Amino acid sequence: MAESSQSKTTSLSPSWKNHLLGYTLSILLIPLFGVGLIGLYWIYKRQHRESYEFSNTQIRSRDDKYQRNIDLVNIQKVELRQSWLQKKAGVGDIVLHTSASSMTLHGLENPKTLKSLLGKAITAEKQRQQQREKTKPKEPEYNPGTMDRMDYLTGLWQQGLVSDEDYEKEKKHFE
Repeated sequence: MAESSQSKTTSLSPSWKNHLLGYTLSILLIPLFGVGLIGLYWIYKRQHRESYEFSNTQIRSRDDKYQRNIDLVNIQKVELRQSWLQKKAGVGDIVLHTSASSMTLHGLENPKTLKSLLGKAITAEKQRQQQREKTKPKEPEYNPGTMDRMDYLTGLWQQGLVSDEDYEKEKKHFE
């Protein structure tokens, strides 16, 4: 799915492999009064509760109740966390750290590759941000035209066409 020609969005969700232990235990508990069926349903709902969207500029995490966005330029550190079972299943959690908070992307397949791609995307977005700041015209320190009007008022005052009281009164409008 693409938002525009320059900004592409990719969606990911946690892998079923991240919940492998839960699925296995639920299947083993089916003969015990059907408790395993409830476990299967609960694990399935938990797996599909979260989704992640990656674009050129930000990462969005969604669950049942909340949505969080992190701009790539604000990410300071990308960390990979894997338990022993997650390593064997080829899944892992990626933790994105910003100066204010962190976001954990749970149970993604091929986490090492994804971490590497995220690192490249973060670097590229930071470079694009620096280029935009370099090419952005500098804002004037005052409202354009204000200094011209102030110079005109001062000229009238110096020529004696405006009284001292009127000059001081009008000068306050420019400060």
